[in-house]
Amino acid sequence: MSSTEKDFYRVLGVIDSAEMVVIRAAYKALMMVYHPDRFEGDKEEAIRKTKEINEAYAVLIDPKRREQYATEQPVTKNQFEPNLEEVEPKNTVNNELEAGWLIAIALVQGLDDLYRKLYALSTDLAFTFKLEIIESKHFDQAESIADKLEVEFIEKFFGKNKNIQQFSRWLLSQEKRDAAKEINKIVAVSGSNINAYDVIETIKIKYQLNYFQPEPINQPRSNYKLGDILQDNGIVFYVDESGRHGLAARAEDMPYKATWHEAKQLNATHKLDWHLPTKEELQLLYEHRNFVGGFSNHLYWSSTESNSFNAWFQNFFTGHQLNSNKNLTHRVRTVRSF
Repeated sequence: MSSTEKDFYRVLGVIDSAEMVVIRAAYKALMMVYHPDRFEGDKEEAIRKTKEINEAYAVLIDPKRREQYATEQPVTKNQFEPNLEEVEPKNTVNNELEAGWLIAIALVQGLDDLYRKLYALSTDLAFTFKLEIIESKHFDQAESIADKLEVEFIEKFFGKNKNIQQFSRWLLSQEKRDAAKEINKIVAVSGSNINAYDVIETIKIKYQLNYFQPEPINQPRSNYKLGDILQDNGIVFYVDESGRHGLAARAEDMPYKATWHEAKQLNATHKLDWHLPTKEELQLLYEHRNFVGGFSNHLYWSSTESNSFNAWFQNFFTGHQLNSNKNLTHRVRTVRSF
């Protein structure tokens, strides 16, 4: 097999847009595990892996060789192949990085949540994120780094259509990777001419998926139902008697837990904008949580105060509404009226 047929990024366990600092960190971490003088397993395997790692590193750390390698890669570069991700080596390396990572997540609120969110999409993506955070120490930029990595990953494999992107994220969160792989193939063939509504409906039927399909753009309608996805990707969880108005929720939690004051500042209005739900709205959201999805079995803030020190929250495991000190951190899911 020639060097251009090898996926050097996969050898190092990182994505192909990884920064140089990540390439170096991946190499260093892998060598800490597989160097023959350190490896606790078969020495022949250690020698083979070390040679493979050194070969990949030599190409990817050199800007000119990396650019040449990119031009010589086969057209499969944008194929989504989750089954080819080498999870076990990264798990071994993650054990080596554990001490540094524990310090990092103690310093940065929500860092581990960002990692887990990326891990649901791709182990390579999550590994790249962890290496970049530990090596660069840009803790204050963790959320923007994670967002950038996720956007690049989704656009690379699933295109720029927002409904296809949301559907693909949902497939990966549900571990429906075969269905996601098929979406990737369809996007590769269709490009910008993709009909998102028809594609999603086809995949839903083929894989028998319980996914709430977005309404076709510009299709007039007078009635909404629970689970409908609006054009801003809000998911309907309450509809009034007219069928034309109600409440919609974001598809995902805010990526980090927040104090009540931090959560309240997300949006101050209760009109058309996204806001922290009232106690009553949060109860409705809990009752219809299966239409929205993506919740954890944790505590979620409402905007309703109990007194000057406490505010109401909803336990999404038990369903109970209680109140706690506003300085405690809970999860946040914003909603809006329509």
